[in-house]
Amino acid sequence: MDILLHSGLEHPNTLWIAIAAVLSFALGAASITYGRRLTAPFRDSTEE
Repeated sequence: MDILLHSGLEHPNTLWIAIAAVLSFALGAASITYGRRLTAPFRDSTEE
């Protein structure tokens, strides 16, 4: 229990911090996926 107390879980904005972290991770993963899809036709044409 001491570890949980020292990890900042008693912070009043813990929920909002966690939501922001999950959203930023999801947006980053989506942008990487979208970027790879945009460059896929160009990448395939240079490999030939």
